Amino acid sequence: MPWLVMYCNNGDISILDILEHKKAESKTTGILDFFVPLDVTRLVVEGKSIEHKRLIAGNYIFLRATREDILRLRQEPPFDATLRFLHPATSPTCCIYISDEEMLMMQKVVDIMEGEVEYFVPSSKELMAGDIVSVFEGEFSGIKGVLESVKGHEGGCIIVPLGNVLAVRTPRISANNLQLLDLAKVTDGKGKSYTSRAYKKVRTLIADSEKLLEEKKSQGSLSESSQLEAQRFVKRFSSLQLSGKIKVMHAQAIYNLLIALGDTESDLFLHFKNMLP
Repeated sequence: MPWLVMYCNNGDISILDILEHKKAESKTTGILDFFVPLDVTRLVVEGKSIEHKRLIAGNYIFLRATREDILRLRQEPPFDATLRFLHPATSPTCCIYISDEEMLMMQKVVDIMEGEVEYFVPSSKELMAGDIVSVFEGEFSGIKGVLESVKGHEGGCIIVPLGNVLAVRTPRISANNLQLLDLAKVTDGKGKSYTSRAYKKVRTLIADSEKLLEEKKSQGSLSESSQLEAQRFVKRFSSLQLSGKIKVMHAQAIYNLLIALGDTESDLFLHFKNMLP
C-alpha cells in the first residue's frame, strides 16, 4: 500500500500521539503506519536529558492508508481541523503518493541518524545533478539515492528523496561503499557531458580490469589485495546502466574482472559474456 502525503495545518506536535493511537486501532481506523519529519533538539537541564520535538518541512505527515480511510478520518476531531491533503501542482484534486520502497529508505536513514537529520524540499536542490547510486556496505547499506559529490572525489553525501516532496542528506560515504547505477544526464560547469564522463569512467575500468586479468594469467592467481580490488570493482560497477558502444566496453571490463576472479559459472558472468560481440 502506498503512502499518502498530508500536512498538518497548525504544526501541533500532539498529532504524534493521536496518530500512534490511531495506528494501534488500525483495524478500525485504516492507518497502518505513519511517518512525521521532526526536528529533535536534545538539552541537558539540571542533569536531565530533555527532548524538544517540532514538526518541520512544511509540517508534512506521511500516512500509510487508503484515500478513503483518510477521508473518513477527516470527519473526526482533531483530523477535521488539522490534516489536509497535499496536492500536486498539476492537479488540485489528485493526491500525492509515495512508494513503500522510498519510504522504507527514508525511515532507515532517519533511524540511523537519530534525529540529526537535515530535511529539505527537493526543489531547493538540483537533485538530478548527481549520479544515481546505491550503498552496498556500511551502516547505510541498501540506501539508494542521488550522489552529491565531493569535489575531487567519487564519494560524497547521498540525497535520499521522497518523490518531489521531501529529501534528506546522509553523511559523506566513501566511494568504496557505493554502487554506481546511472550517470547524471547533465553537463557540468566544466562542459563534461554524460557521454564523455561515461567514456572516461569505463576506459579507466577497462584498464584496471586488464591489469588484474594480466596478473591472473602471469601469476596463476590474484594476490589477496588484487582479489579484493577486483571484487570491489564488480560490486561498484556491474549494475551501471549504459548504452551503445560504451555499454559493450563496460561489459568487457566486468567480463575481464570475473575471469580474473575465476567466477565463470555465475549468472552474472553469462550476462556480460552474452553482451559481447
